[in-house]
This record gives sequence, C-alpha cells and structure tokens, in this order.
Amino acid sequence: MQIYENAREKTRKKIVEAFWRAYKRKPIEKITVKSITDDCQMHRATFYLHYKDVYAVLEEIEDMLIQSLEQISREYFETARDLDNYAKALFKIFHDNGDYLHDLVIENKQPLFALKYKNKLKSIFPNVFRSKSNDSKTNLAINMTISVFVDMFIQWADTDVFSAEEMLSMTKGFMVNGIFPTLLEDFEIEPVIDLRSDRYRIT
Repeated sequence: MQIYENAREKTRKKIVEAFWRAYKRKPIEKITVKSITDDCQMHRATFYLHYKDVYAVLEEIEDMLIQSLEQISREYFETARDLDNYAKALFKIFHDNGDYLHDLVIENKQPLFALKYKNKLKSIFPNVFRSKSNDSKTNLAINMTISVFVDMFIQWADTDVFSAEEMLSMTKGFMVNGIFPTLLEDFEIEPVIDLRSDRYRIT
C-alpha cells in the first residue's frame, strides 16, 4: 500500500510541475491535458486517474496554499514573542511556496484567489489590537490597518530584500512608533513634507 501511495504522489507531483511550467508561460485557458502529459511523458489516461481537468490541478495548488496558512492559528499570538514566531512561520511558508505566490497573488493571475489568500492572512493576523466599543468606524480602521500589513507581508514574500527579523522590526516600528518616524530612523529617506512639523495640520 505504501509503495502504491508513493507512486501515486510522485505521479501527481509530476503533473503539477508540468502544469505549473505551462501556467507560467500561458493562460490556463490555453493549457491542454495533452501538453501536460507530453511534458510528463505519460498517457492522458494517467492524468485523468488523478485530475478531472487542468482547472482541478490549479485548484489543488490554491487549496495547498490556503491550507499552509492553517498551520498558523491566531489564538497563540498574544505577546511580542508570539509575533516573532508568527513572522518566522510566515517566512517559511512564503519561502516554500514563493513561486506559486508570485504568479497567483503578486502578479494577480487569479484575482479571486489572491483576494481569498489575503483575506485568509487577515484572519490569522495576530490580535495586536481590537475594538473596545465594537463600533463600525473602529472596526473599519482596524480592518484597513491589517490590510496594509498583509500587503506588506505579501510584498515581502516576493523578495529576498528583508530577513524575517528585519521585517518584524519594521512591522513593530510601524505599530509602535508610526510609519513616518520608523522610515526616517531605519532607512535613508529624506522627507518631502515633514509630517512631524507643528505647521502641518489636516483640516
């Protein structure tokens, strides 16, 4: 039984890899089962033993990406140390799935999935703040703030510029000190408008 399962998983992996090579070159509407099986050097019947069509292959990849986030439960993030663990866990997930995330989320090839993935990230974002009064304005402000951080993490996932520690430090700085002071302190930035000036007012 184990030998059969290993062979089955190996075949499915070959199909997924062949599909992804094609998907990176062309829209899914132009990918055929024949092109995948030719790449894998297998019979079309073998493909249909595992997948209904090419869309089922993409769906499996998307499900895998969502399930990878299920490893992170927001219930366990209640301290700054937990936030460190959160960033490191995300770093590993992004590192393991970076190629898929680039095309599906960053390049937005599948807008509905990109939205679903971001919403999933928002749902597991650490509880660093919550509404005391549960009013609509406060909840919207929290939702918008978390959306900004999710987009930050998504962009981070697509690059090798920041380490997990650097990303966490910047996130904490934005939360505690504010975006403007953190950018001025940690990066070579020259302010065009000094938002710290007493003369700057929003009326």
